[in-house]
Amino acid sequence: MATITDKTVALDDLEPGNHYVNCDLTYSNQDIRMEEISFDKCHFQQTDFKASEWMDCTFQGCQFLNCQFRQSYLYRCAFKGCQLLGSDFTGARLKDTTIVDSRADYANFAEAVFTGVTLTDTRLLEASFQMMTVKRSLNFNRCDLTRADFTESRLKLVDLRSSNIDALAFTPGLVRGCKIDPLQAVTFAAALGLDIQD
Repeated sequence: MATITDKTVALDDLEPGNHYVNCDLTYSNQDIRMEEISFDKCHFQQTDFKASEWMDCTFQGCQFLNCQFRQSYLYRCAFKGCQLLGSDFTGARLKDTTIVDSRADYANFAEAVFTGVTLTDTRLLEASFQMMTVKRSLNFNRCDLTRADFTESRLKLVDLRSSNIDALAFTPGLVRGCKIDPLQAVTFAAALGLDIQD
């Protein structure tokens, strides 16, 4: 694996197996298909990654503010310390992917398909997970899901136990099987209109 540091590189010229550090990555003139590439504090000039494919890629300290990942495919990818605020993952497929210590406020994961995905220590204020599909598992570990929207999504394979779910939006008929802790059960019960008394 070669390490390339402090260079300006076109996305089309990135090579599998390389580790890019503090690089300025310019635009692609073709469909984006990335494999086995590590990005460390790189700056992506391009913001439109619609229908792109990323396999076995890692992103450390990268910024994807308001980027488009609609209909994209992310397989065995890892985001750590990244900025994903306002990014659009509508209809994307995320499989065996992790997002750790990142910010994804207002991110849109509507109609996305999650297969074995884990988000840890990540802020997702007002993020949208409407009409998503979960296969195998979707785990939120110590995440902030304040005002996140899960309406019209089945929560059977979702684990929210250690996360903040204040003002979470969901469809009552689709919560069966969702993993929550006892305190969160009160939040869900109140949202369902139950009158909880001592």
